[in-house]
Formats: sequence, C-alpha cells, structure tokens
Amino acid sequence: MPYISVIYSDPLTLKKWSNSDSPDNLPATQKQNTRQIRRRNSIGDLRDIEKKTPATRKNITDKVIEAPTSPDVLNTIIPVLAEKISETLTPLIEEQVQKCIAAYVEPIKKSINEHEAKINDHTEKICRQFIWINKIDTQLKENSRILDLWDSELEARHKKAKDMDSRLESQEQYSRRTSLRFHNIQVPVDGHGKILHPVNTDDKILSICNSQLGLNLSINDISRSHVIGKAKYGKCQVIVRFMSYRTKDMVYTNKKYLKHNEDGIFITENLTKFRTDLTKKLSQMKYNNQIHASDGRIFVKRAENSRKKLINSFDDISDIERGITASPNQQRSDTGRSPEANKVNNSQQSNNGE
Repeated sequence: MPYISVIYSDPLTLKKWSNSDSPDNLPATQKQNTRQIRRRNSIGDLRDIEKKTPATRKNITDKVIEAPTSPDVLNTIIPVLAEKISETLTPLIEEQVQKCIAAYVEPIKKSINEHEAKINDHTEKICRQFIWINKIDTQLKENSRILDLWDSELEARHKKAKDMDSRLESQEQYSRRTSLRFHNIQVPVDGHGKILHPVNTDDKILSICNSQLGLNLSINDISRSHVIGKAKYGKCQVIVRFMSYRTKDMVYTNKKYLKHNEDGIFITENLTKFRTDLTKKLSQMKYNNQIHASDGRIFVKRAENSRKKLINSFDDISDIERGITASPNQQRSDTGRSPEANKVNNSQQSNNGE
C-alpha cells in the first residue's frame, strides 16, 4: 500500500505563513464587502462573455456561402452578369420601344407623306405659275415698251396739236385785227326788253366816232357792224369791222375820250374766246389798271412801274401766280377795277367774231 503521509499543521504555524492581505485575514465587515465586489465582478465578466462571439472555425460550406458577397468576387462577376443581362434584355427592350414608337411614328409618317405629296403638287403649280408669270412679265415689258413709244408719239402729236391750236387761235385773232367791240350802245327794245330789229348800227357807230372821238369817218370806212348778244337795260354790244387796220387803230387809239361818257360807252379789242378767258383769269387776280390788250395781244404788269409781260397761255399766268408776293396794295376789291378790266371780264362773254 502506498505510504500516505499526513502532515498536521499547527493553526498558529499556518497563520504565520499566510498572506496578510488575504480576505481571510480581513475583518468580517471587509470580508463581506470583498465578497460582494467579487460577486459583481464575476457577474460582469459573465455578461461580457455572453456578448463575445466565440471564434469558430469556418468550414468549406461557410466559405462557399460567403464567397458571393466578397468584393473581389462581386467585381469580377457583376460586369459579366451585366453584359449577359444586357445582351438578353436589349433586344427585348428595343422590340418593346419599337412597338411603342410605331404607334406614334406611323401616323406621323403618313402625315409627312401626305404633306410631301401636297408640297410636290404645290411646287408643280408654283413652277407653272412662275412660268406663266415670266411670260406675262415678258409681255408686260413688251407692252410697256410699246406704250412708251405710244406715249412719245402721243406727246409729239399733243405738242403738234397744241401748236396747231395756237396757230389757229392766232390766225383767228388775226382775222379780227380790223374789228372792235363797242359796249353799252343804246338800241330799241320792246316791252320785254328784246331788241327790235333791224338796228342801224352803222349810224350809231359813226355818230360815236365822229361826235365823241373827234374823227371824220364815213360809211365807206365800215365794212360791217351788227348787234351781238342780248340787250340789258336797253343797251348791248356792237361788233364793228372796219375797212382797214389803220381806221380800226385810229378809233381804238382815241377810245380814251370815252372815259367820262355819260352812257358808259367803251371800246375793247374783239378777242377770241381763249384770249377772253385769259383776261378773265387775270382780272380774277385783281390787277387794277394793269391789263392791256393791243392788236389781240394781252399784256399785264405786276406793279405800276414794272415791265409789261406778254400772256400767251394759262401757263404764263401760273408763272405770274407763283411769283406774286401778296400785299394789301395788290389785293384790292373788285369795285375798284378799271374800266379796261371790266371791258374784258364782263362785256366779252357773248359770241366772239362776226
């Protein structure tokens, strides 16, 4: 049998070799506090142990399961998967998109085709219209050229006709170079104021020329005389054609002696209608004592001391109107007109010529 040695120690000896800081050596109160502290520490350590995950070794299955979540694996697999998914889905997506677009594109294509057809039709029509317009433009240019020629010809003809009218009018006035008009000649009238024909106008003219003008004329100096127009208050106009221009000029030169005649008799040139209208226009411009007629020619002075201007047409009167500066002295009333202006304006409105 084994030898068992039992050593009995003395309590005093054991106490002598024990640690002085041992809890067994503490007082009862401190022992209790120490036990409580140990208990709390042990409980806290147990709680920490529960929180800690025990390090376990991973087997192949765990590694296979964790492999797909590895960044390296993902970086390698994702591009491949994306490419394969794209190759698979792209045709499907394109097909669906084409179907969706076709629902809107087809009507648009149809509308575009219709509009293209209309545009082509309109283009064709515009081309035809353009060709037609070019033809018309060519015709218009040709017609314009012809019209220009006609205008030139008409202008030449108008100028020629105007020149002929002027020459005819001058010739007509020249045919009256031996004629004069006697105004306010007393003639016999009936109860209605109508002239009682025949009227011996030759004797009346000879009486005026010899008794009032101081001339010595005979019946042989008068070619013909007659009343013209209607009588007014028993007076009318008498046209006299003398046998010679000298006799006519002598009578017209001495007309100044009739200025203060009681019957208001005065003598004027026997002007044509055109020249009578010229003198009427001048009288409307209120020229006092500035209108003169001599041998069928009409003169006017813009001022008392200005030179006489020969009036051959209404254009000459227009030139005078443009050059006039209105002034109170030039704008006198009609009541102050000279007998010469009244002769032309009021007395030669009847028939001209014999």
